[in-house]
Amino acid sequence: MIDAIFAKLAVRYGATWLRQWDGVDMNLVKSDWGSELSGFAQNLEPLRYALRHLPERCPNVSQFRAFANNCPLPEFHRLPAPLANERVVAEQIAKQTELKQALAPRIDPKQWAKTLINRHKAGERLRPAQLRFACEALGMEVVA
Repeated sequence: MIDAIFAKLAVRYGATWLRQWDGVDMNLVKSDWGSELSGFAQNLEPLRYALRHLPERCPNVSQFRAFANNCPLPEFHRLPAPLANERVVAEQIAKQTELKQALAPRIDPKQWAKTLINRHKAGERLRPAQLRFACEALGMEVVA
């Protein structure tokens, strides 16, 4: 990656690029650039952007990284909403309705209260609390 960047910069800036590294071990320079640009290893597009937008003067690694960081974010276009097959949707709704009905309780949840009231009407003695709770559950006034 760094060799490709250096090749592009050498072509663009020629001798000016090479003169700025006179007396410096080029391996150390490349190592420094590699370290500074390592954050772009998973996404090279910002580096391509920086190479397409080079300034008139040779950049140092900090300037080059700043150019790369100015890379605009990619545009993502929203996908169209999926179209539903009306027949399939109707079938699924019917299946869910059948399932809901199949799982619904088959007994009256207030049957216990009705049973107590019927036992009371038949003459069985119930505790006052039993009678009161049964009447309240059925929305009736307490029968004596």
